[in-house]
Amino acid sequence: MEQGLPDQSSDEYVPILFYKARAHIALGDTETVTSLIPEDTENLALKAVAVFANYISSPTGDATLEELRDLCVEIEGDDVDASEREKGWVRVVAGTAFARASEVEEALETLGAESTTENPEAYVPINV
Repeated sequence: MEQGLPDQSSDEYVPILFYKARAHIALGDTETVTSLIPEDTENLALKAVAVFANYISSPTGDATLEELRDLCVEIEGDDVDASEREKGWVRVVAGTAFARASEVEEALETLGAESTTENPEAYVPINV
């Protein structure tokens, strides 16, 4: 039995939706991700995981990688509406996509390999 999502106003809504989407991606079920994430979402982490699902379903598209690059730039802005946790999720999703595209240097940079940022979720295998 599949567990539903909490109310959208709940603090747990975004984390649960994000991880649920990542689980579907891991299972190769990108179509469900497309239906889970609202098209008009303003949340950068949810946008990133939706773009990643598009990349997985069509990995030849440089446009999806460019969208992830744009999101990585956006999370660095001063006026961004995202928690540090959500910024980390964007980095992890983008870094994973870059690694899958054999852009290992960009993946490591995105994941903060040369920074003092402590983001345990960024410790992902690069040979994905």
